Amino acid sequence: MTGLIDLFKEALVYPTNDYKALLIFGIIFLVADLTSVLGSWGIEINATVVGLLGIVSLILYFVTQGYLLSVLKESINFSEDIPALDIFANLVDGLKLLVVEIVYYIIPTIIVLIVGWLSGTYSAVFKIVEYMGQEVTNTTVNATSMVNTVPQEYWASLFTGLFVTVIVAMILYIIFGLLLEIAMCRLAKYDSIGEAINIGEVIGDIQEIGVGRYIGWYILLFVITLILGLVLGLITAIPYVGILIGLLIVAPFIALFGARALGNLYSDAE
Repeated sequence: MTGLIDLFKEALVYPTNDYKALLIFGIIFLVADLTSVLGSWGIEINATVVGLLGIVSLILYFVTQGYLLSVLKESINFSEDIPALDIFANLVDGLKLLVVEIVYYIIPTIIVLIVGWLSGTYSAVFKIVEYMGQEVTNTTVNATSMVNTVPQEYWASLFTGLFVTVIVAMILYIIFGLLLEIAMCRLAKYDSIGEAINIGEVIGDIQEIGVGRYIGWYILLFVITLILGLVLGLITAIPYVGILIGLLIVAPFIALFGARALGNLYSDAE
C-alpha cells in the first residue's frame, strides 16, 4: 500500500493538473455564494433577489456534490484527469448523494433521540418549562429570578441527560460519518444508491483499507483541511478581491483535494 503522506501529496497536486477545470469549478462556487460576495462589497439586494439567489445556490450545491462524486469515480479508476463539468448529470448525482446522506444520518439521529428520552433530558426540559410557566404569572419576577427559582434537581437532571446524549451523539455521528465517506466511494464506483447504503459492504471496504489506516487518514485530512481553511480565511479577509480569489481558486482547490484524497485511499486498498 502507498503511504498516507504520498496519497495526500498527490491529492494536493491534483487540482493543478487542469487550471481551466479548476477555474470552471470555481465559477460554480462563486455563483453559488454570490449573496456573500455582494454583501462583502456593500451592495444591497432586495429580498426577492436574495430568495432567487438562494434557490440557485441550493441547486449549485447539489451540482458541486455530484461533481465531486465524479472526481471520486475518476480517482478510483486511477485517472489523473479532472473530469469535465456536466451540470445535469452532476445535479442528479448530487441528489443521489443526498439520499445516501439522509439514510446514514437518520439512523444516529433516531438513536440520539431515544437516548435523550431514556436519559431524562426531555422530561427535565418539560419540568423546567412547566415550572417557569407557573412563575411567569407573577409579574414581579424577572427572567433571571425565574431561572434561579427552578429547583436545582431539575437543572441537575437536565445537564446529566444532556451530557449523556451529547457524548452518544458525538460518537455515533463520527462513526456514521466515517461510514458515509466510504459509502460515497461506493456510490461513485457503482453509481448505485443500493450499493452505497449496503452497510455490510461498506464495513467490508473499511476492513480492506484497515481501520487504523482509515482513522489515520481521517486525522491527516482534518489537519490539512484545517490549514487550507485558515489560508482561505486569510485570503477572503483581503478587501474586495479576497473573496473572489477564495471562491474561484482556494475553495474549489480544497474540495477537489478532499475528493481526490478519499479516492486515492479507496483505490489504494483495492
